[in-house]
Amino acid sequence: MAIGHHGINGPFRGKVGTIVGYTLNGQQVMRAVGKRKRPFTKLELLNQAKMKAVSKFLGPINTVVKFGYQREAPPGSRVGAFQLAQSYVRKNAIDYDEEESPFVNPAKVLISRGDLEPPRNGRATYEDNRLTIRWDHQSGNARGEDRLLLLLYDGDMFRYLREVGAARREGTETVVIDALRTIKQPVHVYAAFQNSFSDRISDSVYCGALMPGEAGGR
Repeated sequence: MAIGHHGINGPFRGKVGTIVGYTLNGQQVMRAVGKRKRPFTKLELLNQAKMKAVSKFLGPINTVVKFGYQREAPPGSRVGAFQLAQSYVRKNAIDYDEEESPFVNPAKVLISRGDLEPPRNGRATYEDNRLTIRWDHQSGNARGEDRLLLLLYDGDMFRYLREVGAARREGTETVVIDALRTIKQPVHVYAAFQNSFSDRISDSVYCGALMPGEAGGR
C-alpha cells in the first residue's frame, strides 16, 4: 500500500504496482521493481563485486566517512555523504587479486575530503603501547585552529577515532592505545586536519599500516 502526500498529484511513499516511491536525502524518488529475467553480464557482476567490497570496507566506519564527506554533498543533493565516499573508493581504491577479484586497497582510501591542507608526509609508529603520528610542518600554512583527526581501522572490527588531536603546528601526536596489542592483523592509520571554527576539513592521508605484534611496526 502506498501513502499519498498533498493529493493525488503529489509524491507518494510505498508501492503501487511495480513502482516504489520513497524519499532520499530530501528528494522524492521512484523506481521500478520486479524479477530480472536475463542473466547478469560479466561487467555487471564485476560492478556488483566492486560495490560489495566497498560496502564491506566502509560499512563499519560509515559514521566517520559521513562526517568526512559531508561537505562534499551540496545542499539539496540526492546523493548523500556516504554515497559520495562509496563512489570515490570504487573509482580510486579498487585493486584486484590473483584471481581478478576486486578488493579495496586501504592505502588509496580517503576517509575525508576537503580544501584544508592535509598532513604532509604523515607517518605512524607503534611501540610500547604508544602510537606516534608525525607530519611535516610548514609554518607558512599554519592555522592555530587546525586540529588532527585520526582514525585507526583494521578493515573489520577494530576502530579507534580521535576527533580533536594535536594542533597542526606541533608536527606530532602521541596516544597510548593498549588495545592495539591484541590485534592480529594490520591496522591502517589515516590522518586529516579539521577546523571546527571554519567548518573545514582536509583530504585524509594514509600514514601506513601498523603491525602491532612487531615493536615499532609501521
